[in-house]
Amino acid sequence: MAKILSQEEVDALLNSLSGSPAEKPAAPAHGAPPPSHPAERKKVAIYNFRRPDRFSKDQIRSIHYLHDRFARNFSSSLSAYLRALIEVNLVSVEQLTYAEFILSLPDPTYFSAVSMTPLDGNSVLELNPSIVFPMIDKILGGSGSPNEGPVRAISEIEMRIINGILQLLLHDLSETWKQIIELDMKVVAQETSPQLIQIVAPNEVIILIVFEIKMGAASGMFNFCVPSIVLEPITQKFSQDWYAGRKKISDDEILKVRDILKSSRFSLNAEISGNTVMFRDLLSLEVGDMVAIEKQTAMNPILSVEDKPRFVGSLSSVEEKKAFRVKSLIKRFDNE
Repeated sequence: MAKILSQEEVDALLNSLSGSPAEKPAAPAHGAPPPSHPAERKKVAIYNFRRPDRFSKDQIRSIHYLHDRFARNFSSSLSAYLRALIEVNLVSVEQLTYAEFILSLPDPTYFSAVSMTPLDGNSVLELNPSIVFPMIDKILGGSGSPNEGPVRAISEIEMRIINGILQLLLHDLSETWKQIIELDMKVVAQETSPQLIQIVAPNEVIILIVFEIKMGAASGMFNFCVPSIVLEPITQKFSQDWYAGRKKISDDEILKVRDILKSSRFSLNAEISGNTVMFRDLLSLEVGDMVAIEKQTAMNPILSVEDKPRFVGSLSSVEEKKAFRVKSLIKRFDNE
């Protein structure tokens, strides 16, 4: 026969599962402050002392904004260089150790160490073979289709071919970083195996900026890795609103732009539209024939600027020359 538990044994079993004593809390001593409410207790944040975060969330957000602009600029530059529609998107900005970064890369790959003068130390640029080979194919006159064969190491000749794209990337990257610091970025080493280049200790924290490149059916990732120790001298410049303090365009600059535009030339076309004719009548037109025009349409011809309708008016003449008298302005739309 099964043993029946007493009430005290049931309470003890429940207390052992919940981890809290069954007794009521003792009353506070005379003059002692009342116990704090659970909602008033301070929240505890998890912190890893083995891998501390070197950059705050605001600084990471600023780095994200900076390289999002770089992605748009490099997309235009690369499209013009390869004469193809290229899309470059910023995927993520995160902090991790250099060892974790190396383990996440394919082997072989296109791996370059880049100096960042006047900052001490080097950064890393890594281009995935899944996009490197289609770009090489495009440069050599091919279609730039994805590589369906097995992944192989990039040869020295192919490295020289892709070097033009790398220099273009470094140029756009330097131009973007000018808002923070003037950098002279140069390639100091190149390898196909990531393990052969070690720019910092394996447990050193780095900032990893990940991009995706799309070219037709081909796509691949490229990574920009900067050790936190390299960025320490300019860490304070990565504040959340560093871009908000840029100088606004002055009134003098606006006037200069307007003066430049005043000397520009545009094509004007006065059109009378709205009539319809039979196709057989259109085929029978000859020199000297007259086409009847509706009075309402003739009274309000349209003046187009660069094939965009902008003004409504009437046809006139000035000193034996044909002219157009403006009566009203056609509202422009934002999608034009």
